[in-house]
Amino acid sequence: MADPASPGTASAAFRLGLGLPLALAAVAGWQHYRVRQWPLDLAHGQDAALYLGPLSLLSLLLGLLAALGFCIAWTMMRRAAHRALQSRDALLQAFGAGQRWLPLFMVLQTLLIFAGLIGLLGFEAGRAIDQSYRSDGAIKLVLLSGLVALLLLWYAARIVWDSLRMALRRPPLEPIQIMGQAVTAQQAPALWEFVGDIARCTHARLPDTVVVGLNEGFFVTEHPVALVNGQQLPAGRVLYLPLPYMSFMHRAEVAAVVAHELGHFSADDTAYGQRFAPIYQSLSDSILAITNEHDANDDGWRAWASAPASLFGKGFLRSFDEAVQHWSRKRELAADAFSTQVGGNMPAATALLRSAVLQGLVEEALAHNRNAPPQQREGVLAMVRRLVDERGLPDPREHLEDHQAHPLDTHPPLRARLQALGISITPELIVRARDTRPTRLLAELGLEAA
Repeated sequence: MADPASPGTASAAFRLGLGLPLALAAVAGWQHYRVRQWPLDLAHGQDAALYLGPLSLLSLLLGLLAALGFCIAWTMMRRAAHRALQSRDALLQAFGAGQRWLPLFMVLQTLLIFAGLIGLLGFEAGRAIDQSYRSDGAIKLVLLSGLVALLLLWYAARIVWDSLRMALRRPPLEPIQIMGQAVTAQQAPALWEFVGDIARCTHARLPDTVVVGLNEGFFVTEHPVALVNGQQLPAGRVLYLPLPYMSFMHRAEVAAVVAHELGHFSADDTAYGQRFAPIYQSLSDSILAITNEHDANDDGWRAWASAPASLFGKGFLRSFDEAVQHWSRKRELAADAFSTQVGGNMPAATALLRSAVLQGLVEEALAHNRNAPPQQREGVLAMVRRLVDERGLPDPREHLEDHQAHPLDTHPPLRARLQALGISITPELIVRARDTRPTRLLAELGLEAA
């Protein structure tokens, strides 16, 4: 399936979604004009006009209904997208409303267009039969029209059936897979005391589970989480701490990052994500149900036949990108401001810079240990330390437009986050960000073995 957020999706949806019904109506109008021009004194022409005239009018009506329905749905979509910029609740309500009416609209729009196309084909086939004595290719035209009409009927039935199945299905949220290990307060008391101190200082909610791992960046979630070793974590608030980053960050820097993440709990950002994710997934599944693009055995013709409706669905998702990114940016900057409560702006800023300059080396170590033969793997944490020792750390100014890695969300670019914190890039700050000396924080928190 094409990315709903890809550039041009909305404009393509408008052109095709409105253009095809209007083209269908135009062809049907031309067919009706032809009926009126047939000589009525010819027996065949008069007989054909009796049933082909109403058929052309029906196809014209179907095309106009599809065009009208598209205009109404497009207007509703644009208004909802505008309202979504007013508040997160408005965004959630708009998606919730879309969850109810969008699948029905896409199915009805597809059926209207299919029915109109079948009417156009039926008109030409009926005319060919009526005038068969004049055309040697009449039988071929009739057979071809009948085959295409049957194919459209088959696709229409499958679309209705798959859409109904998708509407009745209520699958549980698929857990995100992360590489890590859950650590309890008994296993790492110093770590839990560290997190607890930050929560008390900021009046934030404590996580229910703390996971330490090797990939991603720091994050929190209330989404279901499963570890790659097969362990399913209990439902609740999860805090994820990446060891390779922490091994080069000071206590105040990690405290600022943890405060940032706990700030998402306090602002109900994670709970909001829990409500938003199923609605977004349901809308995406509705599009897949119509196009059948998830089926590897599909011949691809169904996706082409349902393109006007499915493009509208993707355009619907695309139209809310601005609002989604707007609120994502606001809550990230609010969490950055929240993080300054434990140590001020500077630790929060240097933590962002340290994460940015380490990200490439962490990704390289992860890729090596994932793809190299077992005898050549040295462990992600050990490899990151070796790479930093051998190469040093890059200039953070090269990463000012980077977005922090996160498995569930997007972040503003680093430059915007530093500006919001009131921190300028100075030579002293660059030196601090490029300091290659590992810290002893992992050992102090009882995580070196992990």
